Amino acid sequence: MHRRLRRQLEEALGQEESSPHLRKLLRRIDKEYRRADGERASLQHALALLSNLLKRQPDAERPRVVSPKARFVSRLFDQAPFAAVLCDADRKVTAWNTAAEQLFGIPHAEAVGRELSMLVFPDSDATRAQARTELRQALALGDTQQLVRETPTRSGQSRLCEWTVVPLHDGKGREVGNAALVRERDPLSDRYALAWQGAGDGIWDWDLTGDRLWLSDSWRAIVGMKGGGETPSEWLDRIHPADRDSVEKGIRAHVEGAAPRFESEHRLRHEDGSWRWVLTRAQATRDPAGKALRLSGSMMDVTDPKLTTVRVLHDALTRLPNRAHFIDVLRRAFARVRRRQGGGIAVLVVDVDDFRSMNARLGHEGGDEILIQVVERLQTCLGEGDLLARLGADEFAVLLEDLSGSGAAEMVASRIHEAVARPFQVPTEEFSVTVSIGIASSAPAYTRVEDLLADAAAAMYRAKAQGRGHSAVFDAKMRERAPHLLELEAELRNALAREEFRVHYLPIVDVARGRIQGLEALIRWAHPERGLIAPEHFVPLAEETGLIVPIGRWLLGQAGRDFHSCRGAGAQPLTLNVNLSSRQLEHGDLLEHIDGVLAEHGLDAAELALELTESTLQCGEHAVRLGELRDRGVRLYMDDFGTGACSLNSLLRLQLDSLKIDRSLFTGGSPRGQAPELVRTIVALARDMGTQVVAEGVETAEQLGFLREVGCAAAQGFYFSPPVDGEGAGDLLEHIDGVLAEHGLDAAELALELTESTLQCGEHAVRLGELRDRGVRLYMDDFGTGACSLNSLLRLQLDSLKIDRSLFTGGSPRGQAPELVRTIVALARDMGTQVVAEGVETAEQLGFLREVGCAAAQGFYFSPPVDGEGARALLERSASW
Repeated sequence: MHRRLRRQLEEALGQEESSPHLRKLLRRIDKEYRRADGERASLQHALALLSNLLKRQPDAERPRVVSPKARFVSRLFDQAPFAAVLCDADRKVTAWNTAAEQLFGIPHAEAVGRELSMLVFPDSDATRAQARTELRQALALGDTQQLVRETPTRSGQSRLCEWTVVPLHDGKGREVGNAALVRERDPLSDRYALAWQGAGDGIWDWDLTGDRLWLSDSWRAIVGMKGGGETPSEWLDRIHPADRDSVEKGIRAHVEGAAPRFESEHRLRHEDGSWRWVLTRAQATRDPAGKALRLSGSMMDVTDPKLTTVRVLHDALTRLPNRAHFIDVLRRAFARVRRRQGGGIAVLVVDVDDFRSMNARLGHEGGDEILIQVVERLQTCLGEGDLLARLGADEFAVLLEDLSGSGAAEMVASRIHEAVARPFQVPTEEFSVTVSIGIASSAPAYTRVEDLLADAAAAMYRAKAQGRGHSAVFDAKMRERAPHLLELEAELRNALAREEFRVHYLPIVDVARGRIQGLEALIRWAHPERGLIAPEHFVPLAEETGLIVPIGRWLLGQAGRDFHSCRGAGAQPLTLNVNLSSRQLEHGDLLEHIDGVLAEHGLDAAELALELTESTLQCGEHAVRLGELRDRGVRLYMDDFGTGACSLNSLLRLQLDSLKIDRSLFTGGSPRGQAPELVRTIVALARDMGTQVVAEGVETAEQLGFLREVGCAAAQGFYFSPPVDGEGAGDLLEHIDGVLAEHGLDAAELALELTESTLQCGEHAVRLGELRDRGVRLYMDDFGTGACSLNSLLRLQLDSLKIDRSLFTGGSPRGQAPELVRTIVALARDMGTQVVAEGVETAEQLGFLREVGCAAAQGFYFSPPVDGEGARALLERSASW
């Protein structure tokens, strides 16, 4: 506490006896104030205590003559060395101290009574509007909030200020307003940041408590970012997928105190689509207990050694040369070969197969141990002068020089396969590891070392397409393909690395009950320039090049994650349907990958349905693999049935769980499709074999009616829903479940009232089925005003009909259509459906309803609409009716 305020406190308490309560409160204020210089939270607490003191003195108890103690409290508030503001529940300023006048340049008389956010951020530009919105949200949240915002100051310039917003409560605990503490950041505290900015390196500051990330302009310039938000994803989502695990592990180790500092060299995606290698270092700021509060650091671009005078040459884990160092050495070797025009060099790109699953199973420490052992074995396969480097998390490069024979590089690759074939030892168990190797040799056609390395990587992907543990040599014939296909293949590889693929889901609907029984995962390519690309435009090329294998692995993993959350949103059992190509079916680690996805996301094998074409299923080479999938309990669907030449005999042999009728048989021609009798025959035969049939491409109510007529079990198409993303697949269900859980309600206590037209709309059949499966009650509101048929009532399976007041009121004391009401009640009773009469206003109307056996009624005869408190009183009074 300031010395002047300390003297005033001693004078006030020494001259006049004060209450013990006030003395105790002032001691707490004094204690908090002494800690204010070192801890912002203490300032916040002191401000709250001051504000509560002001609020606790009712007008009736407050003397007209201001006491020395009251004057002291007023001085304490007014002379605080930080801007302090009090607001009422409407966000209007009620108190404004001297420091606030000095900071904002607004006198007390002008500030009081004005809305705080408009007072401080009056301009209409986007930055001020965003700051105004954030301040309003902080005032409305009801708990302590901290903001760091550019704030207009008395000088006319915006300065970076820290805002702390504290809720204020009265003696009964009710919220009566807010207090705001505003402190301008000391520019001297940023002198190191300014030095880093001047050096051209990026700096960043991560508020771990609020999960906000500040990035300097120089940081954004390194990756070509022009703007952005303040979330950690601005950085983390740009990290190369192969590097992200190691970066997050390093951050976690330092934040948890296991490492003295954070340091990482990794790749970041530039706005132009390229990858930049950066070195990031950081140090955490901790509280007295050792908990990390902030993580602050710098980032240096090390892609090109000419960009910085500091070179980081080695990988932190393996101590091998990193990518930048490898390219530098490769460039010198390339130049020597071109000068001598003899001998040769080759580059091998070595990738550990399925390392991500292995890392997830063993944990980061176990994964690191495997990588270290892999490096040791790779070193034994190389000769003197050969260079081994680490390019990414599970990717290595080998430079071979002075090659005399054409097969020398292939011999080295063969030795590597033999070396890693022996089991790897980790503390708990043995592991088998394989690698995929791509080889590219120097040739006159090469003018850049980057092209040589890229071709070796392309050959490695070709090796992966052949299965685990293979090698592939880059063939110049690959360059003879159409230029646009080469470009598309390169873009596909980049799309996988940049995670540009998306998964959309098309619901599969139980035709009889109108509920979702499965979700088919459909892949889309979110191309940065051409937008969302349908699979028919890139999957055939992915099949040809073998990229369908890693793309399919990504699809199954992402679909498993989304399905886990969608399954939690729905009460009914679901299946996840994923298309599988013949290339994927042939891949050696398919079963292991499927097992990993099921285990990681807690899925049962019966919840996964793999959809394969007729030709794939009938290929004899796949019989063993199909049997292994069936033994696991995975469901097998034949996709696009009717477009091939599958015989009934083969259907019996394949033991499929379902046939999916191709849309070409079902759509077009008449409202029942162009081949209704063929569809009828397929459904009948499949039923006899115990196989379910799913119809694709349902777009009209007539088509759905025909499917019900022939007994088709399930269908999918735009009539029910277009493909939606993972979030959209369960939004409404999650909302309803959340409301029920929040208020402790049983689903049967919730009744949703919908109009006739809404209930009869075929597009809503799926959602209504899901609600019924949850146990939520469904009421048809205003029955009698539409054209709902009795057949529709039977199909809809409603819990209640609410007779519209227009049928019941008016005319005679029994209403204008008493016989119609009587008929509706009788028919509904036969169907097991309750009837509620709306608009009851007289005792005669109530007597008539009792006479016809109407189950329930509502209207002004019982009560007008009441608020929540009135509803409770009404329930107590209703016992006497």
